[in-house]
Amino acid sequence: MKDYPDVVGLESIKVIYELIDDEHMAQFKKWGLQRRTLFEWVTYLTEEVGELAKAISENEYREGTKEEITKEAVQVAALACKIAMII
Repeated sequence: MKDYPDVVGLESIKVIYELIDDEHMAQFKKWGLQRRTLFEWVTYLTEEVGELAKAISENEYREGTKEEITKEAVQVAALACKIAMII
């Protein structure tokens, strides 16, 4: 199995925040303003977490890329932020 550090530098955090913001804007451009229940939001989030799990599995056991993991993780984070913002 591959090992990954659990510490990220502050500069890296800023890059991730920018990626999350970019993803949020891309979702808004694609879907517009969405009015959903919390249950609907968590359903979408769960689907994205499944895609993240698949990307991690592909990276671990096949020829999946770290870029695909990052893409899926950013989508998960963007949706989790939406949930946090609407409460």
